[in-house]
Amino acid sequence: MSDQQTKIDAEKFAYHFMDTINRPEIDTEGMEGAAKEALAAYLTAYYLIQKFNHLENDFFVEDHKKPVSNYQRILSELNKY
Repeated sequence: MSDQQTKIDAEKFAYHFMDTINRPEIDTEGMEGAAKEALAAYLTAYYLIQKFNHLENDFFVEDHKKPVSNYQRILSELNKY
């Protein structure tokens, strides 16, 4: 297996994720709710990548007793959330 780990910049990922969200025109009354939704989306994306990076670090050393690849184990862990 390669000795290079995959490391994703959580902040950049979260900002790019925010760019993909469809945001309709917001009136003044709905601005706080829209901001809360945007913040929740940003934080979810940010912490998901933080979790991925942490799991990738933990699983980088392969356990040769198991035939499952590192990335299959990481995806399995991420799917729990």
